[in-house]
Amino acid sequence: MSRRMEKVADLLQGEIADLLQRRVRDPSLEDVMISITHIDITADLAHARVHVSVMADDLEQRAVLDALGRSSSFLHRELVRRLHLRRVPRLHFELDDSIAEGARMATLLREVRGGDDPDDAP
Repeated sequence: MSRRMEKVADLLQGEIADLLQRRVRDPSLEDVMISITHIDITADLAHARVHVSVMADDLEQRAVLDALGRSSSFLHRELVRRLHLRRVPRLHFELDDSIAEGARMATLLREVRGGDDPDDAP
């Protein structure tokens, strides 16, 4: 990814996070932790895949992903107003389970070590 694309992705990530926290009002998005892990943008800035991690069970994750999909038009309009770009990409949300997988791996490693965690020592 070019430096320009990285800057646009970072800008989008911050603005989308702010909009989700302050402006989007959807019951499926309340009381759930959503993290935008990264954004992939096409070279022509037409589309952006927004990878999100949701700390919830599978059913809630699907509900959150559906709600984000429903909110994508609103988010696009708000991004057009906020950002001074010639072209603001259309957003497509995808579930990213890397954070959950990392937590699972950490738990497995802790079990293999036998629970001897130096952070647990008094």
